[in-house]
Amino acid sequence: MTSTDIIIQLRRKGLGVSVRADENTVVLSLLCDSNPLIAREILYKALNGLETFFNVFIKGPPFCFMPDAWDHIVYRKKKGAAYARVSACGTCRLKDVCPGLERKSIFYKDLLPGLLPVLSAPNELVIELTKKCNLDCRACFTERTPKEQSFKTLRGILRQAKKMGVKNIRFTGGEPFLSGNLLPLLKKAKAMGFYTLVNTNALAADKATLKKTARYIDNILVSLQGYDETSELEATGAKGLFFRKLSNIQILKDAGIKTFRLGTVISKRFLKDFSAYYRLAKRLKADTWELYRPIMKPDALADNGDFKLIPSDMARLSKLILPLRRPPRVVIANPVPLCLVPAAERTHFLGAAFDDGHTRVVHDPRGFFKPSYYINENLGRTLKKAWGSPILKKINTPSHLPPRCVKCAHFLKCLGGSRFLANESGGGYSAEDPWLPK
Repeated sequence: MTSTDIIIQLRRKGLGVSVRADENTVVLSLLCDSNPLIAREILYKALNGLETFFNVFIKGPPFCFMPDAWDHIVYRKKKGAAYARVSACGTCRLKDVCPGLERKSIFYKDLLPGLLPVLSAPNELVIELTKKCNLDCRACFTERTPKEQSFKTLRGILRQAKKMGVKNIRFTGGEPFLSGNLLPLLKKAKAMGFYTLVNTNALAADKATLKKTARYIDNILVSLQGYDETSELEATGAKGLFFRKLSNIQILKDAGIKTFRLGTVISKRFLKDFSAYYRLAKRLKADTWELYRPIMKPDALADNGDFKLIPSDMARLSKLILPLRRPPRVVIANPVPLCLVPAAERTHFLGAAFDDGHTRVVHDPRGFFKPSYYINENLGRTLKKAWGSPILKKINTPSHLPPRCVKCAHFLKCLGGSRFLANESGGGYSAEDPWLPK
């Protein structure tokens, strides 16, 4: 079914649909005479079919009506309308940008028991099993430390996550295959019903280990920092391992992992050789190729100017991505102010939702939780304490951002860009991303 077919069917189902072709945007809305519960089911299906092709916004319902689609909902306070806070508001992550429920609406009068708070628990828990790594990547932000947590401790953290309602567990490092805990924890996570993800460079395990481990992985992300032997050596310091990486990728794919992704940190050299990287990503038949804005401290950027990008570099990359045919789907997967590019190009930006503690937290091998890979604020030693931490709430309070950001329809996807880089630029976590246009 094409995106056009989906839009036609939505109109027949009685849902309001408007299309702004110049901005590659679809706006969905509930009509007064539609059944909201049936409409919700249709809206979720439509969103799944449309969001990779269009900027999709849903107007009308409150965030708690579709808590898994909160970043697509445009819900604004109406002039003269009366609003009320309800019990679900207490644990909702969006209470600072939500006016509450309109008292005269069907959501307040008839649907209140079925409304759920947004992100009352993290959607994903990331567990850094080790800081050890077999590579020396130029773009790496990891602080090397020998500390690791025991299997018993990490098993307890999985139980905390299950109790809170976390859906996804991601294992990473350093290089997670260098930890003896990876396989037993994957087995445990799958037995507990989690969706499992692993970040790896695919170079630290033999064929037998890869095949044995792959059966417990739903989604794998393989780091791809070079497109041939020379560029791989320059990026990672790994001499003679490029073809081993390609071989191991094929082993993982043949083992039946459902989703295979590649990840590459953007640099000036990468922009110059983009076509060569893209040909390799296409040859490897990745489902998604994720590209990352370099997230580094200023002194690290000063030492390695190849990663010292400027906003026009991102705009240039966006233009390169726009005409590419899928698969793979090529996305810029970490925080970038979306106003750097025209609205029509924002479909290949994932925004900031997966970073800075917005939807997930990270467990550090030193034994504490933190907001993200690179924000090393200690949020506590239990998941519940971390998710309710005042530090995390301060980082994620959107009302501190400029009014022009909070009023933007793309705000809940963009979230004002990188909180880490805002803090590193000297203004604190509530300051502006240094790339945000003035």
